[in-house]
Order: sequence, then structure tokens, then C-alpha cells
Amino acid sequence: MTGNKGTLRQAAILDAAEEVLTSKGNAGSAMRDFAAAAGVRVGHLQHYFPTRADLIRAVLERSLQRSLQRLNDVAGFGDTDEVGPAVPLTREHSHRLITALLAEHSDIAGIRMHVEVWAIASSDAQIAPAVRSFYACYAAHVSDLVQHARPELPEMHRNALAGTIVSLFEGAAVTRSDIGGLRTEDTDAELIRTAQWLIHGH
Repeated sequence: MTGNKGTLRQAAILDAAEEVLTSKGNAGSAMRDFAAAAGVRVGHLQHYFPTRADLIRAVLERSLQRSLQRLNDVAGFGDTDEVGPAVPLTREHSHRLITALLAEHSDIAGIRMHVEVWAIASSDAQIAPAVRSFYACYAAHVSDLVQHARPELPEMHRNALAGTIVSLFEGAAVTRSDIGGLRTEDTDAELIRTAQWLIHGH
């Protein structure tokens, strides 16, 4: 029971941290702000997350795992561990994945949270590695998906494509949101075509 309670408390703290990052931004993201939002003492918060970097790293890791699970579900692959090189990534699969990624951009709270984390990372040497780790994991997963579509590609080329795809969609997350305001049916169609060309090579 203790383990379950601890897991629930951590989840509640992470929920509160996301809310703080979204509503108060960088200026209101000190440990005391996170603790107040979660309704706990700072010492209790630090029992689970000793530093702000640890807390933001956990927020990012949970966000990434949620996204990857949704993408796996959409693609019809099931659990991440079940996806092996023998599973082909068809154009139908990739279209569903790309459409799911674009749909995630409608979550303005999630976009704002990531923008605030980027802002913190730009001036905080402890947070920056957490952001880099987030994108390294994201790109590694995309690289695996590219391998399903084009198993003949060398790893270096596959990783470069993965980094390009991640950059394309992370930039689009801001430009297509209410922040950037560039979302149109035509730009979405071009994003899908470009991403599929990068994944499949045609």
C-alpha cells in the first residue's frame, strides 16, 4: 500500500508541477511554488524530487512516455517493447503517427509547459541536461520507427533523419499552436508529406 500511495503522491506532485509551469511560467517555478501547488511542504516534495532539476526531469519523462504510448497505440504496434525490427512501418502507419503528433499540438497547456521548460533550460545548467535527455529519448524512438520503414539505412543516417523529424515537429508545435498561429490545412498537408518523405524516402 505504501508503494501505491507513494506513486499516487508523486503523480499528484507532477500534475501540480505541470500546472505551475503552464500557469506561472519560469518566474513562478521555484520549489516552494511547486510544493504549494501540490499542497505539501517543500521538505516533503524533496523527499520525492530532491532538486528542481529532478522534478522537471520527471515531468518531461512522464510527458514523453505518455506521447510514446499514444503513438504506439495509434500505430497499432502495442507496447513499445513489442516493436521489433521485423515489424514494418507502412505509409498507413506513419500517416496515423504523424496525424497523432499534429493532434497533440492542440493541447495548448502542454505546449506552454514545454515552452516554459525550454525557457528555464536556456539559463539553468541543471535543467538543460534534462531537456537534452528528453530529446535524445524522443529521437531514439523516432529512429527506431524509421528503421521499421527503411531497415537498410545505416544507423548514422537513420539518427540524422530522426533528429530532423523531431526538430520539424517540435518547431511545428509552437508555430501551429495559438502561440504561433500558422496552422492551416495546407501547412498541415505539407507537414505530413514532408515527414512521410523523411521516414520512407519517397
